[in-house]
Amino acid sequence: MSKPIGVRIDERQEDVWKTFKDFVETKYGKKHTVLGNELIKALQIYLELNTKSERKKLDRIETQFITQRAGDLEIKSIKENSYDLLNTIMSVKGYIDNLEYSYFDKELPIPVEEREKISKIKQRLAHAQKLLQDRIESIG
Repeated sequence: MSKPIGVRIDERQEDVWKTFKDFVETKYGKKHTVLGNELIKALQIYLELNTKSERKKLDRIETQFITQRAGDLEIKSIKENSYDLLNTIMSVKGYIDNLEYSYFDKELPIPVEEREKISKIKQRLAHAQKLLQDRIESIG
C-alpha cells in the first residue's frame, strides 16, 4: 500500500516541479501512480550519486586499475571512472528521451527505423548502467 507524503516547494522551484510532473505525464500519459514511482527513481539516483561521492571523500583506500602504455604506468580510480561513465549514461538517456519528446511536441510519429534504433540504444544504456552500478556497489 502506498503512503502519501507532503512537501512544501519554494516558489522559485515551482517550475522544476511542474516540469517534472509534465515530463511524467508526457512519458506515461498519466500522473496517477507513476508520478510517485518516477519521483522515487529520481531520488534514488540523486542519493546514489551524492552519498557515494561523500563516502569516497572519507575512503582513503580506493580500488584502482593500472594500465601500462609505452613503459609508463597509469593509475586510475575505478570508482571515479565508474561515476563519470554513469553520469554520461544518464545524460545520454536524457538526451534520447528529449529526442523522443521532440517528436511528440510536434505531434509527429517517430519513424519505424528510428524507433528500433532508439529502443536498442535504450536497452544497451540500461544494461551498461546496471553493470556500472553493480561495479560501484562491489567496490564499496
